[in-house]
Amino acid sequence: MLAGVLTLAPPAAQAGGTLIWGMPAETDILDPHATGGWNTYQITYQIFEGLVKEDLTKANAPTPPLVPALATSWEISSDGLIYTFKLRPGVKFHDGTAFDAAAVKFNFDRFWDENSPNFYKKAKAFVIAYTKWIKAVDVIDPMTVRITLNAPNYQWLRQGLQSYGQPLMISPASVKKYGNDGVALHPIGTGPFRFVQRDQGVKTVLERNKDYWGTPAKLDRVIFRPLQDPATRVNALENGEVQMITAPPWDEIDRLSGAGFKLSMNSNVPYINFIHLNMHFKPMQDLRVRQAINMAIDRAGIASDIYHKTGRAEYGMLSPGTDAYDPAFTSYAYDPAAARKLLAEAGYPNGFKMVFELPQYGTGEIVETWVQRDLKKIGIDVELRKFEFVTYMGKWAAGMPADVGMNEIGWGMSTPAWVGIVTRCDSAPPGGENSGWYCNKAVDALLNQAIVTRDPAQAKELYQKANRVIMNDAAYVPTIDDLQPVLLSPQVKGFVNPPEDWFDLSVVSLD
Repeated sequence: MLAGVLTLAPPAAQAGGTLIWGMPAETDILDPHATGGWNTYQITYQIFEGLVKEDLTKANAPTPPLVPALATSWEISSDGLIYTFKLRPGVKFHDGTAFDAAAVKFNFDRFWDENSPNFYKKAKAFVIAYTKWIKAVDVIDPMTVRITLNAPNYQWLRQGLQSYGQPLMISPASVKKYGNDGVALHPIGTGPFRFVQRDQGVKTVLERNKDYWGTPAKLDRVIFRPLQDPATRVNALENGEVQMITAPPWDEIDRLSGAGFKLSMNSNVPYINFIHLNMHFKPMQDLRVRQAINMAIDRAGIASDIYHKTGRAEYGMLSPGTDAYDPAFTSYAYDPAAARKLLAEAGYPNGFKMVFELPQYGTGEIVETWVQRDLKKIGIDVELRKFEFVTYMGKWAAGMPADVGMNEIGWGMSTPAWVGIVTRCDSAPPGGENSGWYCNKAVDALLNQAIVTRDPAQAKELYQKANRVIMNDAAYVPTIDDLQPVLLSPQVKGFVNPPEDWFDLSVVSLD
């Protein structure tokens, strides 16, 4: 048996003021079962909890350790199929209703069991990478739940702690009161912060949950402000309107750090920026075209000239922060002359035109313009087609139409199994987020083998082999990772930038 064990001695709460966070984009709806993207999870993570969580208080850990949350312990059967969770007694949702095994069953019914009257079809599409492994969910007693998988998956627990649909616990009473669509406006969980208010496009307000079962949050309130324009975020920080900004303009970081603002980064964040090449777009169906695009983009130049050392060039689809990442791996070196030759061999000596879809995400389109310029050098005329972030996420998840050449996303997870979400054949929309319609059965077979491998070293080797096959197919263009630069007011104390894409704000306070 494998087990997780709790050790906890919560201290008293400390009042810590109001933290105002300037974010680069508006977030999606605050229903964790039916929303996607790490930007939204920055908020839902504070409100909701799962049975298990990642410990985000250790900045120097290469991968966040798994620790108990709403389950005090869990056991995994020797065949890897049965997970038995002992639930934490005495926990209340923010509406005062009790958390217990019936509440767990209600939540799983909502995002997994199509035969349940509580099933919510929209949630299934978001949580499917986690739920497709589930065979049965059984209540053993009021504080014990057993989940049976249909096949072993030793990444399954961590998969449920990531950013595209999260199996976190929401109040069953809130669903009954507000309906499946209505809970997004009334998000009620068990976390250290509780929802107060949301003005779309203006702010989202949370307050400390005074009745929290664990260590109470130090901050009285957190206000999330979407400030898409980079200059607006910088001005708000300098004027004291916000105490924290993410995605700061890269060319402003040195100046702001010199002015006394604290810069926090983490080199192990499991996050890369990459381009999906659309396998339904005719030129992309030729391997030589995809290879040419990979060779045409100067990733090292992006890292040095745009990111100013807050990012690194990437050449594979395994992101930092996972135990399968290989920083020495390379695929296609920058070689525009060779790229032009490949295009000519593929029948495009004069290049071609294509659309590049991208989100507006508060950093401008500097990188995308760089990519556009590099591809122009080899004869590919790129039209940048931009969308508001939440709108873009819907288009991206739906998959590219045949008249679009490529799109982009910044994503990753602390489990290497993440790569399957965007590369597996059965991850094609609408059942997943393989936006470019890539499919190689050999990749699927390697990923299937990796998730049933209990030995971490053997699993690592399989994930790295799958990555090599993916990059040999050149169906993606990894461009750069992100060292998660965050700028903070000197007032902010206790902030931890962990090896993850979101933060535990319960440990933060203000002078």
